[in-house]
Amino acid sequence: MKAQGADFTELVREALANLRGQGRRSALALLGVVIGSAAIVALMNIAHIAQLGALKSFRQTGVDVLSVQNDSTRGLDPGLIEAVTRRDPEAVFAVPFASSMVNVAAGGRSNSLTVAGVTPAISAMVGLSSSEGRLLRDIDDCNLVAVVGRKAATDLSAPAAAVVPGSMIRIGSYGFTVIGILAAVPHQALSPIQFDSSILIPLACARRVMPHDGATGAMIRLRPEADTAAAVTRYEAALSTSQSPVRVQDAKTMIAAMKKQMAMLGGVLVAIGSISLLVGGVGVMNVMLMTVMERRREIGLRAAIGAPPGEIRMMFLIEAVVLALGGGLLGDALGVALTWVATLFLPFDFTVSWTVLFLGAGMAAAVGLVFGIYPAIAASRISPIEALRGD
Repeated sequence: MKAQGADFTELVREALANLRGQGRRSALALLGVVIGSAAIVALMNIAHIAQLGALKSFRQTGVDVLSVQNDSTRGLDPGLIEAVTRRDPEAVFAVPFASSMVNVAAGGRSNSLTVAGVTPAISAMVGLSSSEGRLLRDIDDCNLVAVVGRKAATDLSAPAAAVVPGSMIRIGSYGFTVIGILAAVPHQALSPIQFDSSILIPLACARRVMPHDGATGAMIRLRPEADTAAAVTRYEAALSTSQSPVRVQDAKTMIAAMKKQMAMLGGVLVAIGSISLLVGGVGVMNVMLMTVMERRREIGLRAAIGAPPGEIRMMFLIEAVVLALGGGLLGDALGVALTWVATLFLPFDFTVSWTVLFLGAGMAAAVGLVFGIYPAIAASRISPIEALRGD
């Protein structure tokens, strides 16, 4: 103990020594901060991972794509969709499609699957590729051929009759030859077709197995510099009729809305985790108040030999912040571990946000500072004479 003017490094060393000396009491206060910090880190990191997963679903098609959906029983005219796109200088190309749930049979197995009538341009729009055989081409125009999604092929395959290129499947009342099996396709937010569990046939043949004629929707790729919000209004007006209204969505608007919702969710999660952290802060304050009471003689001696009140306040504030910051760092580690466990049961890839880690440790240190102020002030106000006489 120096007579006066102890430097910051020495105060930190003394704080660590005092916390070690308190043993279980410090450990219990530390545990409260660890739990609160871990809750914040885990909740925020899971929200961050979910946002990354949602953004990833837009990556395959890109953000310059419009999704056109027709909710009526009357189909859209594919020729109208392509004509409107050709007249639009901001459009690159359009892919009309028709989809419906149809009974599909192969090798003694039968399932109700999504059958989508598409044009060959769908491959370029969403990045399809085949793991076996080939994709649809212009020469397939109205031939009875099909490309089967990976999951759909598994669902239709019997032990001794796997669905492969060359297999025959029955869609409705028609027999189709399988010409290809799709490679795995990531989920795509703007696409109404889940390609892994669907069967693709030429759009010109779709009317044979669909309950309606025409297209049920379309995907339109715009130029990178296009105003997608204005394009939404333009295409809704051009393609909607009183009998067949359409909905048009653009990726940029959906991403902006999603980020806003994620920000609101993040705020709620931080508030929930902060409640646990505040409970830990109360534990820190309780430990520091008890420490002040037990160390009255030491505080009195420091003051008697010239230690200013500011140094005494700083000494106890450092102890509170070190205790809370230590809990915050341990909480970061526990929060990351909890996040990893959660991703084992969620359809997301594990990753860590450094911003969330800094937030968890920073909030813990701030809680230690706030809840350590009162004990520090109480310690600095102890009279040396009364402290030494009371001992």
